[in-house]
Parts: sequence; C-alpha cells; structure tokens
Amino acid sequence: MNGIPWWLSAILLLLAIPPAIADGMRCGTKLVMTGDTKIEVLKKCGEPDFKETIKLLKKSRQVNLSDQSGVSVSGTQSRISAHNQTGQSGITLNTETIEAIEQWTYNRGATQFIKLLTFSGGRLESVEEADRGFSE
Repeated sequence: MNGIPWWLSAILLLLAIPPAIADGMRCGTKLVMTGDTKIEVLKKCGEPDFKETIKLLKKSRQVNLSDQSGVSVSGTQSRISAHNQTGQSGITLNTETIEAIEQWTYNRGATQFIKLLTFSGGRLESVEEADRGFSE
C-alpha cells in the first residue's frame, strides 16, 4: 500500500475546511463579527442590498423615588410621567424608551445564503442566514 491511508486523507481534508463563523460573516478576506460598528461593516462588506429600520418600544418602571432624588433621564426619545402613589412616600416614575433596530440584508448570489445583519445601538448584534440568494 503506497501513500497515505484513505481515512487519514479524509481527516486531513476535514481539518482543511474552514469552520463556520458563529456570529459573523466573511466579506472576501475580511471578517465581520458581532460587536462591530456600522462603519466597520460598511468598510469590510460595502453597502447592503436592503436596509430596514424597526422601532421597538421598551418599557421600564422605577417605583418609590423620594422627592429629593434628583432623577434625570437621558435619551433622544424618552417620555416620562410621574405621579404620587397614595400611601407611599415619594413618586413612581414610568419611562418609555423607543429603540431603533436596523437590519441590513446582503444577497450574496445564488450559490450562497442571504445574510441578515441586525444592529442595535450602532453595533452589530447578530448575523443570521435566510434562504438562498438570487442572481439579479
């Protein structure tokens, strides 16, 4: 028997295949990972085929704040309502914050899957695969 056994060749071949990227995407020789900014993704992958902004309403509630607490709320789109609760000292503070989530779609052709990149707070939060891409 000359050469390498077939099973050793199979193992070497499997080791040579690059692993799948868990929370990332390849753009040519560059790699995009969760946590990257929108600018970093644009530099590495170029403009997406489609951009969509989804607005989510997040609610939070803080109760029984004293009148001298000096509460401040930051954010561009926050609504505050405060009212006295009977039987309690202080106030109840209700806040509603609207957060914009942006989703970018990359169609990478008929031989690859469409990639959906979700951004929150200007950073890449997740990379998902959709159906097979298509040729334009």
